[in-house]
Parts: sequence; structure tokens; C-alpha cells
Amino acid sequence: MTSHATAAQGFGRLPVDAHVHFHDRSRVVDTLEAATANFSALGLAAGDRVRGALLLAQSFRERVFEWLRDQPRVERWQIAAVPAEPQSLWLRSDATEILVVCGRQVVAEPGLEVLALGTHRRIEDGLGLAATLELARSGEALAVMPWGFGKWTGRRKRRVREAIDAEKGADLWMGDNGGRLSALPKPRLLGEGERRGHAILPGTDPFPFWHDYRRVGSFGCVVPVQPDADRPWHSIRAALRQAGASPQSYGRGSGLLAFGLKQARMQFHKHLRGGQA
Repeated sequence: MTSHATAAQGFGRLPVDAHVHFHDRSRVVDTLEAATANFSALGLAAGDRVRGALLLAQSFRERVFEWLRDQPRVERWQIAAVPAEPQSLWLRSDATEILVVCGRQVVAEPGLEVLALGTHRRIEDGLGLAATLELARSGEALAVMPWGFGKWTGRRKRRVREAIDAEKGADLWMGDNGGRLSALPKPRLLGEGERRGHAILPGTDPFPFWHDYRRVGSFGCVVPVQPDADRPWHSIRAALRQAGASPQSYGRGSGLLAFGLKQARMQFHKHLRGGQA
């Protein structure tokens, strides 16, 4: 595979979708094309150059990043490894440059999702929440507790609040996603976490059905950074941590009809997979 060692051209404001799934190999190219269009619509590019970053949250079953890392190209996209960061890939086509960073989506006891953004290490499902968070933030990864419709209730709500109170601000991030209803205010626990110093990282969190991949890149944050070509994830992570607050977000949540249809389809999808999202 070709490696990339020259300095990446940057313009100081990088759109980042902080919760992305390819789900399977067949969706990679379509997802990249959708992300390109959505990043371009933000108007942050200089001239006709489009740049952005996709932070993957692969579940235990998913190994799309590992497959992608072994390809010299997929259709029009050239793939360049980052020798100093095995979790990072540059994908380029014409005037488009997208950084793809591997990460993990882990299910901790008692059924709470945790994202380890910026790592290619596998993390076991089913561990306690505190242990999962510790593993998620080891190395250069960021530990994120992503909000999900109906997931922060009852016992799990108490555990989220306990984590918000127990963890230091910079050690735990909260995750917003583009699947929630745009007409409703920010979920209460996200607000509580932010007030306790836990910054919010937004991302699309696309569903694995219909054409939901088209949303990738449409909901995220703008990070004030020009990524170093040789250590791009390190640059982004450092910029996020140094900010000391939630980065500037962009995008809108779902409308009522789309939200209802996707939730119904998700329940059907979970039923087919034995109750697992």
C-alpha cells in the first residue's frame, strides 16, 4: 500500500463526523461520495478542494477498516496508509481528501454503548462500564458515551449520571447524533454532562439499512486544526482536548416522519439479529 509522507494541504477548519459506520464493504464508496457532498455543502473548502474526517465506530462484528487498509484503492479513491498511525487512512480522489480514523463501538454492562475513537485495538463487549471506559481512553483514543434514543433510561440512566459525576471532564466525552428529533431540545443528560465539563462530539451514526449512509458528513463538528499528514489523528485529538469545550457543531437532526420510520425499521432489524443493534 502507498504511504503518504508529504504535508497535507489544510485550511485550518476541518469538518469531522465523529460517529460513522461503513457497516459493510459494499457501502464504503457510496458513503465516501455522500460524505464528500455533505462536507462540500458546508462551504469550508478553499477553491474546489474538499476535506473532512470520518471517525469510525466499528462494532465487534465489523472489520471494514481492516479490509480497506489492505486495498491500494477502491474505485476512484486512492488509499494511503499513515505509518505512524495504524488507525488512520488518507483517502483521496481528485480534489477531495478524506481522513478515515478507526475506532470501536463497545457494549458495556449494563447495555450502554461506549465509543473508543481513534484506535484499531479490539475491545471486548460485556465488561463493566468503568473498565470499558478505561480501555476506551487508553493510548490516543477518546472515550465517548453516545446518546441513543431509548438507551439512557432506568438503570442505564443512573449509570450514565454516575459516570458523568465520577469522570474528569477531559477523560469522558458525550456523543450527540443526527438521528435524534430536530424539533426536541438537547437530551437532558447531554446538557448535564456538558455542564460537568464533558465536551460533546456529534456524528451521524447512520443505520445499516435504506440509504442512511447518505447522511454521513451532514452532522458533526468543525475542528480548528490543520492535520499533520504523518499524525493526523494526533492533531485532531490534541485540538479537541486543548479547546476545553464542545467544538462548534453543524447539521440538523431528523424530522418526525423520518425518525419514526427509522426507529420502526431499527426494531425490526434488531429482531432479525437476535435483539442486537
